[in-house]
Amino acid sequence: MKRVFLFVWILLGKAQRGIMIFTSLVVVTLILIQVALRYFFKLPLMGVEELATMVGFWMYFIGAANGSRERSHIKADILNAMIKNEKTLFFSKAVGNLVVTVLACIMVQWAIRYFQWSIRSWERSPALMIPMVYAQFSLVVSSFLMAFYFLVEFLDNARQFFGKPPFALPDDDAGFACMSAAGEQKEGK
Repeated sequence: MKRVFLFVWILLGKAQRGIMIFTSLVVVTLILIQVALRYFFKLPLMGVEELATMVGFWMYFIGAANGSRERSHIKADILNAMIKNEKTLFFSKAVGNLVVTVLACIMVQWAIRYFQWSIRSWERSPALMIPMVYAQFSLVVSSFLMAFYFLVEFLDNARQFFGKPPFALPDDDAGFACMSAAGEQKEGK
């Protein structure tokens, strides 16, 4: 079970990083094309902003999910300064993580309902008539990912509250080599 979780964790990290890099390159390329066409060639191209916005949805929301994964999202964490007892600190963090996880699950429900509405209404972008569901699906994907990562953070802090060590989650750089090393250690025992 641990190997499956590590595999999914690493795969999600690599997929998110790939999506963020690809969408960033596409957005920058679209903006450069629009600037070149508009200011140098005096030939504005309609719809470039729409494409950039649709790709930007994926870039921003997958980036938000990645911030949750890396625990680098913006938060006002003054608990470390206020609470000196380690057990109380982990309890407080776990309660906060539980609240955030519940809110993220509500966000998942909202994103799914919005996506379902978007499919039914089949709204399209004004200039290129591209169905908006392609961009709006990023809300569903990212909200699922954020709920998952907040749940992992909750479990990690709850685990530390009960005196167990924190989760040893691999970095993306360690990647699948970490899993193969863990598998070799298990086989060697």
